[in-house]
Amino acid sequence: MITLIAAMDSEHLIGRGNELPWDLPHDLKFFRETTMGGTVIVGRKTWESIKDRTGKAFLDGRVNFVLTRDPEKWQTETAEQGDAVCGPYFENSLEAAIERTRKDHPDFATEIFIAGGRGIYTHALDGNLLDRMLITHVRGQFEGDVYFPKFEGDWVGRVVENAREYRIFEYVPRPK
Repeated sequence: MITLIAAMDSEHLIGRGNELPWDLPHDLKFFRETTMGGTVIVGRKTWESIKDRTGKAFLDGRVNFVLTRDPEKWQTETAEQGDAVCGPYFENSLEAAIERTRKDHPDFATEIFIAGGRGIYTHALDGNLLDRMLITHVRGQFEGDVYFPKFEGDWVGRVVENAREYRIFEYVPRPK
């Protein structure tokens, strides 16, 4: 199963200066618990923001793929910081990361999570690669510079968690 996972405000804002525009520990806990044991695929800028926030080059308990135009450069630069199982591993396309996960990491391929940024989300949506989306809708409007692509027409959602500061929806493709 391929799942897009994201958080956005009421205007589809997802980022500010390569960081999250809000501080929601419960949502980060949801992300961790949901992605644990799977594969997480992110773009290089998203990976760098995770690395800056956590101090580690990978998210533990998950296989980590980073999409970049220069995979060899990044693989060489992070060789000392990585983990034999978790990675990070570098690929130049979303499809290559998905294929490599299924081939080289079958134990972590039951669920593959696409976790940003905007370009990766857009490619996954436009390429019809997704089985579902888990979207945290943060209540309110925030300031920032990166927005999630519009998607509502092709998807049907249901609330899976409702909290004071946010609601988490699971979206599946609308039946044709």
